[in-house]
Amino acid sequence: MIKSYRTTCPLNCWDQCSFLVEVENGTLLSIKPDPGQKITGSLICTKGQQHLKRVNHPARLRHPLLKSGGAFKQISWEKALEIAAARISAAVDRYGPLSLLHYYDSGHGGVLKDIEKRFFSALGGCTTHRGSLCWGAGLAAQRYDFGAVLAHPFPDLVNARCILLWGRNPADTSLHLVPFIRKARENGARVVLIDPLTTASASLADMHIHIKPGTDGALALGMAHHIIAGKMIDGDFVEKHCSGYTQFKEMAVAYTPDGVAQITGIPAAQIRTLADIYATAKPAAILIGYGVQRYSNGGNIIRAIDALAALTGNIGVPGGGANYANCRVTHFINHGFLDGADLAPQHRYYAKPRLAAALAEFQEPPIEFAYISRGNPLTQMGDSNALRRTFAKIPFKIVAEHFMTDSAAAADLVLPATNFLEEEDLYFNSMSHSYISYGPRILKPPGECRSEYSFFGELARLLGVKGFPGLSSEALLKRIIAPLTAATGISLEQIKEGPLLLPGGDAIPWADHNFQTPDGKFNFYSATAAAEGCDPLPVYRAPAELGDGTLHEQGYRYWFVTPHPRDSIHTAHRIPGDSPAPRVYLNPAVGREHGLASGDRARISSPRGSIEAAVQLSNKVPPGAVLVYEGWWRASGAPVNNLTPDRLADMGMQAALYDCLCKI
Repeated sequence: MIKSYRTTCPLNCWDQCSFLVEVENGTLLSIKPDPGQKITGSLICTKGQQHLKRVNHPARLRHPLLKSGGAFKQISWEKALEIAAARISAAVDRYGPLSLLHYYDSGHGGVLKDIEKRFFSALGGCTTHRGSLCWGAGLAAQRYDFGAVLAHPFPDLVNARCILLWGRNPADTSLHLVPFIRKARENGARVVLIDPLTTASASLADMHIHIKPGTDGALALGMAHHIIAGKMIDGDFVEKHCSGYTQFKEMAVAYTPDGVAQITGIPAAQIRTLADIYATAKPAAILIGYGVQRYSNGGNIIRAIDALAALTGNIGVPGGGANYANCRVTHFINHGFLDGADLAPQHRYYAKPRLAAALAEFQEPPIEFAYISRGNPLTQMGDSNALRRTFAKIPFKIVAEHFMTDSAAAADLVLPATNFLEEEDLYFNSMSHSYISYGPRILKPPGECRSEYSFFGELARLLGVKGFPGLSSEALLKRIIAPLTAATGISLEQIKEGPLLLPGGDAIPWADHNFQTPDGKFNFYSATAAAEGCDPLPVYRAPAELGDGTLHEQGYRYWFVTPHPRDSIHTAHRIPGDSPAPRVYLNPAVGREHGLASGDRARISSPRGSIEAAVQLSNKVPPGAVLVYEGWWRASGAPVNNLTPDRLADMGMQAALYDCLCKI
């Protein structure tokens, strides 16, 4: 008998699709879109469809594995727990809890996954991170400007008369946004793509602005200069609802379109035209991609773009907004309980992108034990060669995984984790929509796969840890959403009925002009940013490697561009043998310069390392760039973060992974 279940994709993705899953006699038959979710109910992407293959993939980890003599051997869960408990006890007894490293990422979006934070807090603390590999600079920027990070609902886009796709590629990474862009265009909206690359989203646009990577802040300020000089600002909005305009205006004087053209590679006339289009086609929406802020100047880039929306009064109006992320639901989750804040832990923090440096620096106490979950840092971290060296020095490392990733292969103990279809959880999205969804346990886990919550529950029992909940997953979920229930009356039972839109989740952000900044206004000038050591105004600074003349002299003269592919989320879908071989994409002119044709092998290097892959010549890549899609494992020969730096962006402890020059 075929049974149908509702659940949600756990991937770290813009759209977070809701699924209808069909099962017969315990076998997964199909994954389809759930029409009960109004945003994602029409289709699911390639990544979502691949869950069918991943559940029973022959390479899936099914048993605990212990490394012995350089090779893994299967052991029992009882033995795995005994070893983990002994290693934790030994490290804590000798050096204290700060000798324990807890690294996690966003490979699974279920809220229950964060309960592992409480375990380490219950031990007294650990060494863990702040910051982001993904979106942190942009979050910090919008908090400085608006006080919170909110975005317009996708359907509102049809009200826009102008749409700027600023470094965003929804045709590949946010498919459910595309119909609304097309509808807006049918309604007469002008769509402009601002991107160094000719992405799939160029087909959605009326105009494509080809910009030099990392110079977006200069473009935004050049547009602001022209808008101010042309008296195209919304004076009423700026006067009543903004602060710091005078300081911003004085700064913008220096960013003439002619000067900005020299920085960005965009003709001055085109900069003026773009500014005219955006300022006069009210309402106008800006959709900002995350790659825009993965530079050393990334936070100020977002702040400069935000300033355009404020100057023109495109905030708090239907069809407007500077849309970066949508953090509505997260405020209704009991993060304090998940983090174990009530246990008063004493953590030691490092900036997430700087893990290799932190491991080398931390000696009092040193890191003796590491637990890694929901991530593959040895592939996804900048300067991954440096991390591999420092990671290898940790005496004992545990990785919970589905597959033998590069990070799992470097571990001492590998634990087989359950798939999202094999465990109960709740899911919400912080990138676009405001739905919260329930995922039941649908399938029996293969082999001996266990959830992380089960593992930590047993570990807490063995160690005698107080403060770690001995609750069922359902009881724990109710506790996690207690703030949501208290504020809205929404219960777990209601969420179980199907994807549920948060009350007010489809509202226009800032329609009341009540910003959550200290002065209640949009901040062109942010005293909070200044107090936290950042620029109070969104000044333009050249990306770190762009301005490094020494690198150019050494032959590193191409931007290394590593965007997200259509068919994978980071390393999740790059299992060796399953994916086509990686490619190095070069402009044909660059290929001719180096004597390279499609199919030839090319080695790409930076001061930090190199990769090798087959060449694909493409006019979609500008002559000044080398493109390799991110996410490739080491076995592919093209793990892109061999080349990228572990440099931080200007705010949010964000990884400046795109701030990278290379040579061929």
